[in-house]
Amino acid sequence: MTNFFEGIIPIFAIVFVFGMPVMIVWIALNFSNKKREQFHQSLQKVIDSGQNLTPELLQSIPGYVEEPKPMNDIKIGAILTGIGLGIALIGKVGLNANVVMSAGLLVALLGLAFLAYGIYDKKQNNDAE
Repeated sequence: MTNFFEGIIPIFAIVFVFGMPVMIVWIALNFSNKKREQFHQSLQKVIDSGQNLTPELLQSIPGYVEEPKPMNDIKIGAILTGIGLGIALIGKVGLNANVVMSAGLLVALLGLAFLAYGIYDKKQNNDAE
């Protein structure tokens, strides 16, 4: 009986380790699809009843999702630069590990790239107006 449990525990561990992320993503997508389907069914009922579609009416329908805000590259760049420099300092001063410092510098450079692009994009948008 003990050999049975010794053989089955690693199998369960592997299934749970690789199955849990799949299950979490499936649950999230399933609820998102149900919410979207509920919105479309309610919208179809409103259209069939002949009501005028106003923004307030659309927002009152269950499942309504507002348009996402545009990405703020300057904010993301500043945050990534700060995180990267923090990781690099921890790697250099705290752990004295070059690998951690290198990873931090990589994140910081990514942040600087976002900052540069955000500033460039903002300047282009201002010039176009």
